[in-house]
Amino acid sequence: MASCSHYLNVQPKGKVIPQKAEDYSTIIHYWLDKIEKGSENTIVGNSADVLELDSYADDQDASLAFSSTTGTPLFVGFKVNSNQDKYPDYYSVIKDCNMIIGEMDDTESELAKKLLGTAWTLRSICYYNLLIRYCSAYNPSTASDSLGLTLIEGFNMEAKIGRSNLEKTVAFIKEGFKKALTYNVTDNDYILTVDVANAYLTRLAFWTKDWDEVILYATPLLDKYPILNSTEYSDAMKQRFKKATDVILRSYTVEDDLGSMDFLSSKTDVQNRPVSKNLVNLFAQEQGDIRVAEAYDKKRIPTKMILSRLRSEELCLDVAEAYAHKEDAKKALFYLNDLRSKRIDKNYIAYTEDHLPEVYKEAITTDATGQPLTKLMSAILCERRKELFMEGDRWFELKRNGCPEFWVASDGRKYVITKSLYTFPIYKNDVDLYPGLIIQNPGYTE
Repeated sequence: MASCSHYLNVQPKGKVIPQKAEDYSTIIHYWLDKIEKGSENTIVGNSADVLELDSYADDQDASLAFSSTTGTPLFVGFKVNSNQDKYPDYYSVIKDCNMIIGEMDDTESELAKKLLGTAWTLRSICYYNLLIRYCSAYNPSTASDSLGLTLIEGFNMEAKIGRSNLEKTVAFIKEGFKKALTYNVTDNDYILTVDVANAYLTRLAFWTKDWDEVILYATPLLDKYPILNSTEYSDAMKQRFKKATDVILRSYTVEDDLGSMDFLSSKTDVQNRPVSKNLVNLFAQEQGDIRVAEAYDKKRIPTKMILSRLRSEELCLDVAEAYAHKEDAKKALFYLNDLRSKRIDKNYIAYTEDHLPEVYKEAITTDATGQPLTKLMSAILCERRKELFMEGDRWFELKRNGCPEFWVASDGRKYVITKSLYTFPIYKNDVDLYPGLIIQNPGYTE
């Protein structure tokens, strides 16, 4: 039995125990490769992920669906099991990042710094994705009493950690992105550069209603990634692999069989459901909007290429809304009109405080702070809906702005999207394994 004393030091056959930065590099590039190929749905997401998220929302009319496919479920409630099953996938990526952050001895070489900066960004993106899916919409006044995430800082297979509160969760994610910035990753081969970290800090600040930080992080990126004009936009929307100059991060930059399969199946699945009349009427309010030609055809069938993107146009709308919440209408209108002027090809008239459309009557009736929509806020939200159509944004916009309840009808049945369904269920196996530590979200307990 003497041989047993060293059994833990035996390297598994065919496996490599990471020691050098070069060894850890393979872990990072495994995930980066999946982003490039569009074959993952946990970090940036692929076409299938975007289509599924958009099918939960109200931009397409589920009641008029020709058929219900896996990619276009009629009702978010049909995806309760698959949504909870995605929960451990995020923590699988986080585990790999924690190995690099906590176990890699080399922290000084150029390679090590790139790996550490990328790992911090990758881990923080996964936590952000968990936050907006598995936690309630952020309310600063109740964040310390609301359920957050299980925050795992190091590589520890035996750790038993419960859910933190929402306030600590957001602080943890923010600190992770800021740590990533200290490594200043600018090598585009690592994809998750310092610009990506800043863009996600903008997203995090926007989600948590920190309007000053939205402006702080987004404004420099808008200078570096200018909004596309009308000609550039129309060309960019047709490009599957080419990264336009407004794009900070996207999936599908190289050809791959698995990525292509998801892309092509989503292209087919999206044709099963027409665009909602509500959205068509919104586009019809202003003649000459070039986005209509890219969004849907005469039969209201979506035609926009379904890709997961993080574009400067999103950040522009974030800044516009941030200034609106800060009651600086002049600056809010500047950013709103900057985008509109590049999307309205003819008969463009700039919005002013005295010239704004009436509040658009749709699912969203209150803003992110719970206040009734003003004309300015309604105009910003409507512009966002048109610009980010079929980019995976609308579901989270509904959640962020009051979790409005609505319903769809199919086969003589009425399916109601209730407020609890906006927050996905925590993985049941984790809840059962650590009772009292991992608490299930409201609405999913027996």
